Amino acid sequence: MSVSRGILPWHDTAWQLLKGYISNERIPQALLLTGQAGLGKTQLVRFFVHLLLCESRDRSHDSPCGKCRPCTLFLSGTHPDFVEIKPESDDKDIGIDQIRWLLSKIRLTVHYLQYRVIVVQQADQMNRSAANSFLKVLEEPPDRTVIILITDQLSLIPATVQSRCQKIAIEPPTAGSALDWLNENYITGDLPLLLKLSGGAPLLAREYAERDAITIRAQLFEKFLLLRSKKLSIVTVAAFCCEHNQFDLVAWMISLIVDLMKINKTSSMTGVMNVDLYDSLKMLTGDLDLQRLYDFYLVALELRIQLKQSINKNLAYEGFFIKWMAV
Repeated sequence: MSVSRGILPWHDTAWQLLKGYISNERIPQALLLTGQAGLGKTQLVRFFVHLLLCESRDRSHDSPCGKCRPCTLFLSGTHPDFVEIKPESDDKDIGIDQIRWLLSKIRLTVHYLQYRVIVVQQADQMNRSAANSFLKVLEEPPDRTVIILITDQLSLIPATVQSRCQKIAIEPPTAGSALDWLNENYITGDLPLLLKLSGGAPLLAREYAERDAITIRAQLFEKFLLLRSKKLSIVTVAAFCCEHNQFDLVAWMISLIVDLMKINKTSSMTGVMNVDLYDSLKMLTGDLDLQRLYDFYLVALELRIQLKQSINKNLAYEGFFIKWMAV
């Protein structure tokens, strides 16, 4: 396996740090990788874990051999010293039972001579009981055990957990670099707009291109307008949002609200994210109060947190749109 298959161009800074841990034989017992969705954090972690478990890695510590027994087991998903947990489904968090299972696994003897590696995907989805129990793992990890947490939302990770981890932030590439990568990978569509919708994350922009996200966002905005003019019901719009939960619709709605506030205040296109919707947004601002828009922005931020929890999403969206009608 070559580095190019595991490391993306914008991973370079983080990769040099991770590779340095191995070459210096100073692996932190707990790592916390952060960064927005769509930057390939899991891809980077899996390459690092593969390298860490390899018994015959190259001298530069750039690549696992791919041939030794640990490599073969890792690639087949059956390495006994690699443990990964994540939410069981989109509407569930990481619960206490999963952490208890993890505790039982790390008490077992390590099978190979390298490391035992524990990866927690979407670590921000640990509920309070799970996070408190997980602290026991962080406070007293067994020898030659490496714990890696991955999150898109660092603010949702308890401070007690964060303080026990070495943090590594994955930054998005520059707009130019991101566009180059998308073009090199034959991604088609309105690439600048796709990058704006994805917050500059190339992998998410690629996913949005494949799923025709620009069309879905336009439909969402149209429903925003129809709802405001009472030509569409709240129930219908909430159902639309639930049907398209593969997209971060709330992030798009937050961007629309922020654009409305900017246009309301300055009437300028400067700094507007949804530039293709500028004319419609400007017309809409005539009926909106800036303070109420700001209050609604806070409601949208709260909705994003709520939707990460086990709640009735239909009702959450309906409550959100009821407040939109009152702006």
